[in-house]
Amino acid sequence: MSPDRFPAAGTPPLYCNPLPIPAIPVGRNSRDRGYTGVWWREFGDPTVIKFQEAWYLFPSCGMVWKSTDFRNWEFHRINLYDVGWAPSVVEWRGKLYLTASWEGTRLWCAEDPLGEWRDLGPVCDEQGRELAWCDPMLFADPHDGELYAYYSLGVNRGVYGVRLDPEHPCRFAGAPTHCFAYHPEHPWERFGEFQQNQAFSHLEGAQMTCVGENYYLQYSAAGAEWRNYAVGCYRGSSPLGPFTPQQRNPVLIQRGGMLNGCGHHSVVEGPDGRLWAFYTVLFRRFRGLERRIAMDPVRFTADGELYVDGPSETPRFLDGSSPDWLPLTCNQPVRASSEHPDYPAAQALDGYVRSYWRAAGPELPQELTVTLQARFELAAARIIFQERLCAGEPAPAVFQYRIEGSEDGTEWFVLSDHRDDDFDGHIRFDSWTPRPARLVRLRITGTPPETPAGVTDFTVFGRYLEP
Repeated sequence: MSPDRFPAAGTPPLYCNPLPIPAIPVGRNSRDRGYTGVWWREFGDPTVIKFQEAWYLFPSCGMVWKSTDFRNWEFHRINLYDVGWAPSVVEWRGKLYLTASWEGTRLWCAEDPLGEWRDLGPVCDEQGRELAWCDPMLFADPHDGELYAYYSLGVNRGVYGVRLDPEHPCRFAGAPTHCFAYHPEHPWERFGEFQQNQAFSHLEGAQMTCVGENYYLQYSAAGAEWRNYAVGCYRGSSPLGPFTPQQRNPVLIQRGGMLNGCGHHSVVEGPDGRLWAFYTVLFRRFRGLERRIAMDPVRFTADGELYVDGPSETPRFLDGSSPDWLPLTCNQPVRASSEHPDYPAAQALDGYVRSYWRAAGPELPQELTVTLQARFELAAARIIFQERLCAGEPAPAVFQYRIEGSEDGTEWFVLSDHRDDDFDGHIRFDSWTPRPARLVRLRITGTPPETPAGVTDFTVFGRYLEP
């Protein structure tokens, strides 16, 4: 279980993207299919459900993490392994149902998210033909009590919806409805890094959200490999439409920043009844489609249009509000205790996940010291450690460290101490009782075996006090 990293005394819990989800234990590879022999520590295509006052996060390839507080996640083994990409899970009529993308698409059933999951058989259309759908979404309609599925079928095919047979939910109850197609006049749907190719598009990652009498059919376009990967939304008054595009579109996109490629999301009710979106973000350190997971609140405009209030790149409270903290360390003067000539210290502060600082050798401790060039109140920090690429099994990512502040560079005080941590994950987020400082230091005291100290991102957050 990831440690509780949030101040307890009268302060709402905080989170910061990308989420610090712990790794799976050694012996389980999330990318066996097609990437055998290499561990990418990748999470993509998340579905999150609330079940009996806990939350369960299902990314691609038959894995699940559980949280009882919406911020700390624990990996659990289940009897599904590599069921396919982009799983969807729904609670319907007292049971849970799961499906995913893959040839030979199937449906599974369980009484609990952690299993045991039973194979109900292949998914078939209204004529009994087995279906290979893409990025399906299972939806239990709160109004008519029926089970629906939304899915795509590939390039330029758009999004389909269908009611499933209540007696045999593996089967379509009738012919599917073509909810909407690719429209080149929607720039966010066009293919390519600059949306330059209008000839085709991938509309995928369907997500249905019902609020009151409104049905919001969301989707992602035009490819998870692009930085402008985005979420769009159509609105209707019934589960199968007709649907019309919102005026506010796309509802989630980020072309710049450290977190981009935002899409393929899932909407779930949070601890206080608010809706939240969990979504994919590009990471691309070791391969082009390497991803992590972020989350942000779902909100509605005055005329009832849905959007995701993100992507956020600074800390936020779990009540949906944000402290007035800014990143303080980005591209500020920094010195390291040592640095490899190809990986200088400045690369830990450049806001780019494909560059990093690495120490000159394996000796510990190693330090990064940042001069803030003014006096600031320091409140929180995000650290993305540079982990070792490991063949065969997952490389451990247990790092120990301490964050310190100073007014003069001589006397140092502790802001956050994690020298005894056993949390296995390269993304960390800390917060503490805010304190003023002019310098901040990351002191790394422990790394996994054969892994030199290295940092992809060290961002400290806070507010300006004085020159």
